[in-house]
Amino acid sequence: MTRRPPRRRRPRAASGGPRGTRRAFLAAGAGLVGLAAARGSGAYTAASLDRGSTLPVASDAAGVLGLDVAPSVAAGAESRLVTVTNRAGRPVAVTVTLAEAVGTLSNDAGTLASGDSLVVAVEVSCDDAPAAVAFTVEATAAGGFSAVATRRASVDAAGCAPPAARPSFAALEIGDTSTARRGGRARYDVGYVVDDPSGSFDRVEVTFANRGRSETETAASAAAVDTLSFEQPGQRFGDTYRITVRLFDASGEVESARVEVTDDADGGGVVFDSS
Repeated sequence: MTRRPPRRRRPRAASGGPRGTRRAFLAAGAGLVGLAAARGSGAYTAASLDRGSTLPVASDAAGVLGLDVAPSVAAGAESRLVTVTNRAGRPVAVTVTLAEAVGTLSNDAGTLASGDSLVVAVEVSCDDAPAAVAFTVEATAAGGFSAVATRRASVDAAGCAPPAARPSFAALEIGDTSTARRGGRARYDVGYVVDDPSGSFDRVEVTFANRGRSETETAASAAAVDTLSFEQPGQRFGDTYRITVRLFDASGEVESARVEVTDDADGGGVVFDSS
């Protein structure tokens, strides 16, 4: 009977050999992929942390550096452009710059402690207002941390159009005709003329408030020329009144036309005259 020679077994590779190194590398790679997936897609164009290693950065709202970008900014006024929040767990220096000279930034740089935010505003001129404002956020910190993001916000130029003409008071007079006789009556007359170039006038409202007695009455008129009167008997002569005149059109109160007068009801005659 012929005996077969015994088989030679290959020595197993040591744990520190090539096969062990490859497994460790694959495991490490899987861990990095899992970390990146858990934190979401990169919110920054470029980012690094410590000796150039890749920094997984989540979406703008929940990222290591959160970016709350305004959906639009108003031309002709200062508007919030972006709020940068530091979630990196260390102080971060932040700078915001415009991609083109289409406006002026304010509060555009600062060093943020962990958890702090920087609110950056921009003022865009109505002259040749762009369709959008593009800007760059740069952040750096100790340990090799750096990040750069480019974002944009649309520009709303509706406020740049000449405002539609609104009604105003062409004339307004408030007279105190109070008398100590006949029970000490408090009496006021408010006469007015409304200038209404756009035809949008709605009404005039006058509020009479007795400041010492917490009594308030309101009179209103839809006539463009009228006089609204107020009379209160019962020893109100000498009481202090706050008189507020408001002008309304189809879109609401014309606040620039509002008139407020404080007066003692003593029959002193004209207490306000717009002329």
